[in-house]
Amino acid sequence: MKELLSYLVESNLFNITYHQDDVSVTKGMRATILYYNDKKIYLDFWEYSLPTYSTDVYDANFDLIIKLQQTDMDKDRFERACQRKNVFLEKTSEERWAFYNKIIPWTFFPSRMMKQFIGQEDSLEKLPNERPAFFCGKAWKGRGNMLRKIEDAGIESIRSSQELRRGKPLTDDEYIHKMRTSKYGLVLAGRASHFTEPKNRREIDYMILKKPLLINYRPFYYDTLIEGKHYIHLNNETDFENLENMYNIEEIAENGYQWYKNNASPEGCVKSFMKIVNDKFHTQIQGE
Repeated sequence: MKELLSYLVESNLFNITYHQDDVSVTKGMRATILYYNDKKIYLDFWEYSLPTYSTDVYDANFDLIIKLQQTDMDKDRFERACQRKNVFLEKTSEERWAFYNKIIPWTFFPSRMMKQFIGQEDSLEKLPNERPAFFCGKAWKGRGNMLRKIEDAGIESIRSSQELRRGKPLTDDEYIHKMRTSKYGLVLAGRASHFTEPKNRREIDYMILKKPLLINYRPFYYDTLIEGKHYIHLNNETDFENLENMYNIEEIAENGYQWYKNNASPEGCVKSFMKIVNDKFHTQIQGE
């Protein structure tokens, strides 16, 4: 939150004032309220359904809700999720769907160890490839099939639990070196819920490093990340040995990097935020 809000503040595009308004709700500290002219925006950073999918946020009657981990659903899927999780069942299905249509994704952010490269992306030395790809992270149950696939393909896989004192198998320098010397940026789905998707900070990390992304989910952003243009979708049928014959991987890497510049770099976050508010509120604030 601090970083993304700082990008907006430091852009000097806005007349910044401050307020103490909030919504008192579980996980409410993971979100904030923005006022843009006469419009009230809820900005939610949390990876699960709260705080957005709560009665308190519904009743606050926001003009727009930006939830970074929002997932893309049609009406039937959304309704099934509400019924299964007992969300807004006191409302009509039309009222629930109207609320859902206030919610959009925006951008995402890099991991802590990659922040040192922000602003220096174009001057990063390109290192020789030492491996096709590698994975280091949590071995969640939902990752099991894909972990077995990449290991069967000979791709290095390292389990880690960084919240534990001895759960970090690589130093930051070792991790970054493995990333910079990988041919592909392998990104496996993170945690998700019925209302949120499994975005992973490695998406942004590998874009910064100009690596062609291999992602085993389809990320949902306001500015669409296009399969086959910005990333390669990874599944159980993927033939790692044949990827270069199927895709122009240098072009995919460059497209991904340009997406990062336009949407997730400090300047890109501001640019994409301005696109959102102009798209959503243009009838009220022409020309801004």
